[in-house]
Amino acid sequence: MRLNHLDLHSPVVAETATFFLDHLGFTLVETRGKDAFYRLADGAGMVLVISPPIAKLGGGDQVSLGAQTYHIGFLLPERSQVENAYRRILPSGIRMTEPEERHGAYVFYMVIPGNILVEIGHRPDA
Repeated sequence: MRLNHLDLHSPVVAETATFFLDHLGFTLVETRGKDAFYRLADGAGMVLVISPPIAKLGGGDQVSLGAQTYHIGFLLPERSQVENAYRRILPSGIRMTEPEERHGAYVFYMVIPGNILVEIGHRPDA
């Protein structure tokens, strides 16, 4: 068995998907409905779905919860790419930490539309 996709629930589906497309290099594979479902790919086999929560299954999103209950992380092959990503994303105005050494990695964190915590980093041993 292998992980097929990751679905991030957001009340601002289009805005969340657009951030991944504009700032993190994902490509659009499919949309359904009016801002109801975006399927994205990263070119390395990762499928990312952005959709609203499924209320009948008790789903929620981190905006309505008012908390971040998880984060997702992306590794870059070179430390300099972390710096470049930080400088490229900084003008977007989202909340970000500065890059720093943390737990054996060089990372920064940001909160993207949908209140989703994202980590971008480089790990020399990865």
